[in-house]
Amino acid sequence: MPGPDTGFGWQEGAGALSVIALVAFLVTWVVTDLLHVHRAVYVGILSATVLALSATYLAWSGTSMTGLIGSGWGWGLVAGIVAAGLAAPLVRRLPSAPHPAGARLGGLLLWEGLVYGSAEAVLLATLPVLAVWQAMSERGWTASTVAKVGSGTLAIAGALVVILVHHLGYVEFRASAARRKLVGALATCGVQALAFLLTGNILASLLAHIVLHSQMILRGVPLPPVSHAPGASRDPTSRSSTSRSRTGAVASSASVE
Repeated sequence: MPGPDTGFGWQEGAGALSVIALVAFLVTWVVTDLLHVHRAVYVGILSATVLALSATYLAWSGTSMTGLIGSGWGWGLVAGIVAAGLAAPLVRRLPSAPHPAGARLGGLLLWEGLVYGSAEAVLLATLPVLAVWQAMSERGWTASTVAKVGSGTLAIAGALVVILVHHLGYVEFRASAARRKLVGALATCGVQALAFLLTGNILASLLAHIVLHSQMILRGVPLPPVSHAPGASRDPTSRSSTSRSRTGAVASSASVE
């Protein structure tokens, strides 16, 4: 995993993780819960936010984007495939519903699969792990095997905090009946964070999350936000399905998101 500049210590790492967690919560809570922005627009806002946050972090920590992509890219692809494979059985357990075909399906796979999936992969499974690991590395706490295990555990814990607060920003995850959905989100995104940690390559988390979103789209399961508040987004796939299928899909849609 690329190292930071020498001036990036544990205080900077802790500060970076706090900012990442705050942004991860606010982007969902404000945009989807308070403003009830349609999902298609929300994906654009989320992507722009993550892009700005990533650029700021990379510049602040002195991290090379080339190192995140080019170093160990083969292992990154393998880890991404494995992480996606681990999530696949959970996706297949979700109630299926009809989905668009042709150009409309292609648009959904591009926008909600590739773009949305990439943004969440970076926000939830890459930046938190990177911030914690680099802070530990600067302290010399990644030199031995035991130290690496300890620092890696802290990095995954940091990612899980970000995953948790991000999903709690969606109103559907704050319902009392949403605990199973929240556990599913923590498990799938946590595995993606582990894939990035083990390889140090961003392709691991990117590939796994893009595949996850694409699988859900092809199964007719709407991605969050799926709030029923006035003005909230309505997934285009659900419009073509029956009322019964739509209700079941929406109730379970975010369980592996």
